[in-house]
Amino acid sequence: MKAPLFLCYSKCATCRKAQKWLDAQGVSVKARDVAAKNPTEDELRVWHKRSGLPLKKFFNTSGKKYKEMKLKDKLPNMSEDEQYALLATDGLLVKRPILIDDDAVLVGFKEADWQHHFSIDGLLTTPPKPETPPVKKEPPKAAQPRVAIRAYQLKITLRGMKPAVWRRCFVPEDMTFQELADILIRVMGWSGSHLSAFEMPKSGLNIMANPWSDDEEQFGDHNGKTVKLADYLPDEQKFIFVYDMGDNWEHEVVVEKVREDYPSLQPVVLQYEGDCPPDDSGGVWGYMDLLKSGDEDAKAWLASCSVPYDMNEVNAKLKEFQPGKRK
Repeated sequence: MKAPLFLCYSKCATCRKAQKWLDAQGVSVKARDVAAKNPTEDELRVWHKRSGLPLKKFFNTSGKKYKEMKLKDKLPNMSEDEQYALLATDGLLVKRPILIDDDAVLVGFKEADWQHHFSIDGLLTTPPKPETPPVKKEPPKAAQPRVAIRAYQLKITLRGMKPAVWRRCFVPEDMTFQELADILIRVMGWSGSHLSAFEMPKSGLNIMANPWSDDEEQFGDHNGKTVKLADYLPDEQKFIFVYDMGDNWEHEVVVEKVREDYPSLQPVVLQYEGDCPPDDSGGVWGYMDLLKSGDEDAKAWLASCSVPYDMNEVNAKLKEFQPGKRK
């Protein structure tokens, strides 16, 4: 596997701490000093989009130059292109460390986030520390085999939203479309109080997901509780997930890659952008109209219902998922 790029600064204590952690885990990286080689505008644009983070997260807000240039007041009035151009002028304006690989961009060093990322990607090579042997020797236990299953990397984009709202996640293959619906609802940030369905354009199928009923007559020939992902993916490389048949929130789901050695039975969100609208806010166009209406009651209602997206909290809930058992 290609070594991740490690963007660092030799005089930064946090960068040294991150490098020490990487060494302890046995993770090889390609180090690059931001002071010696500034990131280019094109690089920053790609890294920013891949990270799913606000562009401000790429600025070294505690740095001397950031404060001297009074960027706290200037950034809100600058376009993204202007911010990319500014960051590219001086590597010391850039937040560090930054770790860049094919699937994700990690900005700043948070050990829990880095541990989670590398565990998912199967890159950690450091063996566990041996336990203190007991006084009485017991027969050695058989080693537990490492989980290695097939999984799909999906990008789910809520159609029609400006600014964009999307999530990138891994889901294990061994599940039904009903279970996938449960997962996508959590991944996006919906409440889960409405019906959902899948539209498969290549095969022409519609698969209903109704968690509250086992009555086959309500599903026709395509019950999400019995149709398996493996029956259609990855052949259906792009399909539609519809949440709430009234508001009709349409999501474009793209199978970006297939991984044969996914090391977990749990799905996980890798990246995201934007917050999901509240349930029952009228679909994309109704929601956008509410935002533009200037109606104070509408604004107050949206504010009371809107929940900022928390990827760590979502991933914690996704750990409850067990194939064949709805949570």
